[in-house]
Amino acid sequence: MRQKTHLELIPEFEALRALSIILLLTLHSDVLSLNVYGVEIGYSAAFMGAFLLGSFFFLAGYFTDVSLGKPGRTFFSFVKSKFIRIYPPYWLALSMFILVLGYSLKRFDFGVYAANPQFIFSPAVVKQMLTLWYVSIVAAYYAVFSILIVRGHSNLALLVWSVAVFLAAYAFHLATGLVDVRFFEYYFIFLAGIFFSRFAEIRERLSSLHFVYKIILAVLGAWLFWLVQAAGYKVTDVRYLLAVDFYILSWIWMWLGIFGTSVGGWRIWAPVSTASFFAYLYHRPMWEVLVTLFDVEPGKPDMLFKFLPGSLIVLIISYSMQRGYDRLIRLLKLSS
Repeated sequence: MRQKTHLELIPEFEALRALSIILLLTLHSDVLSLNVYGVEIGYSAAFMGAFLLGSFFFLAGYFTDVSLGKPGRTFFSFVKSKFIRIYPPYWLALSMFILVLGYSLKRFDFGVYAANPQFIFSPAVVKQMLTLWYVSIVAAYYAVFSILIVRGHSNLALLVWSVAVFLAAYAFHLATGLVDVRFFEYYFIFLAGIFFSRFAEIRERLSSLHFVYKIILAVLGAWLFWLVQAAGYKVTDVRYLLAVDFYILSWIWMWLGIFGTSVGGWRIWAPVSTASFFAYLYHRPMWEVLVTLFDVEPGKPDMLFKFLPGSLIVLIISYSMQRGYDRLIRLLKLSS
């Protein structure tokens, strides 16, 4: 069987990214707190949140390895590219959170958020801010793993050094209370994305397995994740980390299997995937403007409006913003 290349995998990954941002908008609209024909669906929020965020981190890890494997790519060119792609939009989002959503930050807090190491200090030292924490953690992952990759470690050495960094950060957290616990929750998901890029033969074998096996593992993963939640384990508990990571990876595997069919070829996935980063950053302030503009009542009307049509409007605007930002980067010759 012919092995898929990185480029041939992109449609499935675009679909996975698009699904993840749709789930995020659904989750953040709070519609899951509503009853559906008398049935409570709020319990699904933890499952949805872990999967969608895990998918983002997995894809980030995968494309980190792909990017660093390009001819002529260096650590500094990779850092420059990520800085340009992430930080200006992030700073705009931070400004919108302050000006539109009314977040008040002390001088030190603002400095931390502007520089973006909040994954270290929030929530132990600085005020916690919804949504934007992801940017800090993914930037930390980019820094850690790009250094390890560029150093030319073998796959075994990369695994050993990654575990060493994790254990050092974990010990630091236990000793000081610093470092956001979500850093540990998604750390090995990002690493799994890197290895998924590197092991083409294993990737192909996993993709070719019968879909029934993928469903079975996904159900098992959901059950284990439910067990650790029911038991009340903390995020930093090893049992929780093992369960949530198994759940995330099993569901990513299942959905990549689904998107490997004609479903992954649906034309809607590409534009939604393109809009995903800007939609992630700006959906809350955009919703706030829209709710105010259309004078939407609090409660159920607010939730339903954000879910639809609010999310659709966010995706359309975010798609245009991302395309415009891409053109600006090319115009200024900042892309690499």
